[in-house]
Amino acid sequence: MLLALSCVVASDLATTSRSLQDEVVRTEGLVLSNVRTLGQAQRELLRLQHLLDIDAPDDEVRLQAGFVSQRTQESALSYQQVTLGADSLMATARRNEAAWREEVLPALNRLLLDRRDRRDSARTRAQIEERIQGLERSYNVLASLGETNRREQVATTNETATDLSGDLRRLLLMLGVLLAAALASSATGAVLFLRADRRRSDAVRELRTLNDDLAFYSRVVEATDSPLIASDPTGRITWVNEAFTRSTGWRLDEAQGLRADEFLFGPATDPGTVDRLAHAMTARLPIRVEVAIRTHDGEQRWVTTDVSPLLDADGELEGYFAVQTDITERHEAELLLVEARRAAEETARQKASFLATMSHEIRTPLNAVLGLTDLLLLTDLDGEQRDYVETAHRSGSHLLALINDVLVYSSLESGRLEHAEEPFSMAGVLGETVAMFGPEAEVKGVALRLHLAPDVPAALRGDEVRLRQVLVNLVGNALKFTESGSVSVETTVVRRSEDADGRPLCELLTTVTDTGIGIPEWRIPDLFQSFVRGDASTTREYGGTGLGLAISRGLVEAMGGTVELESELGRGTRVSVRTAHRAIGAPEFDPAALMAAEPEDSCQLSVLVAEDDAVNRKVVVGMLARLGIVPSVVGNGRDAVDLVERVDFDVVLMDVEMPVMDGVSAVRRIRDSQGERRPHVIALTANALTGDRERFIEAGMDDYVSKPVTLESLTAALVRARPRSSV
Repeated sequence: MLLALSCVVASDLATTSRSLQDEVVRTEGLVLSNVRTLGQAQRELLRLQHLLDIDAPDDEVRLQAGFVSQRTQESALSYQQVTLGADSLMATARRNEAAWREEVLPALNRLLLDRRDRRDSARTRAQIEERIQGLERSYNVLASLGETNRREQVATTNETATDLSGDLRRLLLMLGVLLAAALASSATGAVLFLRADRRRSDAVRELRTLNDDLAFYSRVVEATDSPLIASDPTGRITWVNEAFTRSTGWRLDEAQGLRADEFLFGPATDPGTVDRLAHAMTARLPIRVEVAIRTHDGEQRWVTTDVSPLLDADGELEGYFAVQTDITERHEAELLLVEARRAAEETARQKASFLATMSHEIRTPLNAVLGLTDLLLLTDLDGEQRDYVETAHRSGSHLLALINDVLVYSSLESGRLEHAEEPFSMAGVLGETVAMFGPEAEVKGVALRLHLAPDVPAALRGDEVRLRQVLVNLVGNALKFTESGSVSVETTVVRRSEDADGRPLCELLTTVTDTGIGIPEWRIPDLFQSFVRGDASTTREYGGTGLGLAISRGLVEAMGGTVELESELGRGTRVSVRTAHRAIGAPEFDPAALMAAEPEDSCQLSVLVAEDDAVNRKVVVGMLARLGIVPSVVGNGRDAVDLVERVDFDVVLMDVEMPVMDGVSAVRRIRDSQGERRPHVIALTANALTGDRERFIEAGMDDYVSKPVTLESLTAALVRARPRSSV
């Protein structure tokens, strides 16, 4: 009977061992599949992010949000404790579920409501997508760690099976002893049987529970749309999921045993990125890289690859786990943006070249028109002739103003506007501006008044040209829209201070006030925009480009000032300009000095004119003749260099674009050959774009006068040249 009992016990233990072994084999088969619970949450988050990226309908977004809610709730259930194996990871899963439920989902609902109401929700959507991406990465990490935990549980189960097998052997040994020792051995065997049976039952129950969990996780892994790759410690692929095969065409049997750089990386992959990936894997650090991959049929795709090391319980490296995300569309969009930027830069370059060419070609004949009419006005004319000449001169000046407006607007638009810091007289700028519009105001019967406060410094530093352009625009506008009454220009000092170096600063307020037609209040905010006119009627009674105020504000702001406009329909307009300037002791030159000098004093200047255009030569020579100067004249830069070597000139008026040798090359030759004895070289050119003055000064010119040349601008340049000529 004891022997029979022993046989029954042995048979039962053998059956149990086989059952346990079968469960172990089943567990091994489910190790990779049981990642799916957490992976499903990751997948649903990725799908939700995709729907947001493509602006899917609200119903699809809400349905997908429901799927995410279901998966995040499942990932936070208590049975996940077995999968994750650590309280901290379980807490992370629950925090993720709470973050989705309490933060992301309400924000998503608000976003959908905002979209329905057509309110701007770009910023809210960006914040939601950022939180969704954070949750997706968190579930990716949890899935990877869950995979590691499951492997540890399988190892534990194998150890349990091994222990049970040992117990079986010990039991058989004890049965032999039982047979020999009779009742004593039977008692010992009964004790061992009960102990083994209890352990067997616990192990089977634990293994079945674990297998159920692993089976669920395995379904999650197989269902995810993200390509997944596992490798050994050397980086050779050991497993890929179905999503990897679907996206690349490479099957597991084809990829297994290969490294990614041996078959997967495309030629467009940056070698530096590959080096960074290899360095991170060697250092056992997680890394995210963007690489180009080759599909099985040779197509190139761009993917983001997140690579994480897998460590066992002892910290030893078991391999690497990678998750890929297709970013081909984004990458192609970035390439399109780069190409668009390149095309825009090329267009801007062509535009600048066109403006430079047109400015030069228009200014050259305009120099003759204005210069010759300027000289003609200095001759004896009857009333009718003077009226014709003055009309032609004003028309040329108006054309020049339009050209300057276009050039300045282009510079403001491209952000390349520069301004100078040179001595000037505010009284002179105001006087010249008012004098320019005096005849027009007299014809219209409008009183044009000027008031300069006595405490305005006699000499300031700033950009005289830009300031004059602003005042010309403002006074011209005021006079254009005023049919009767007055236009007043007033400048006062509003504040005095010192700069960081203790030098005196003076803040000026210049106002242009008219009694014209005024502007409706609702139109005022639009007036400082480009191509907007105060009179928007179809008759275009007042004309204009609509650039005046926009350019004026741009110029003033570039000088650190402000422009404000007040107006009342039918009562007039007031424009206030605030600018700050450094006050200096006295003007450094007086442009009227040479004009007032005796002819014999003026003749003391020896001047060389280098100009290839015959009409422009006539203009410059005529203006110099009015100053009592008889210049030498050459038609190209080489002749100018040769003549300077033979004759000691005080001043050279040098055109820039000339045949045989251009003006820049000529002035460099003169500087090299003449040294300190070289003459004062003034660039006389139609190149008047932003930066041209600085470019010519840097090339060796001493001064710069842009065409069309006026008698005043030429006179001022000669006055500035006097200190050198008097040495």
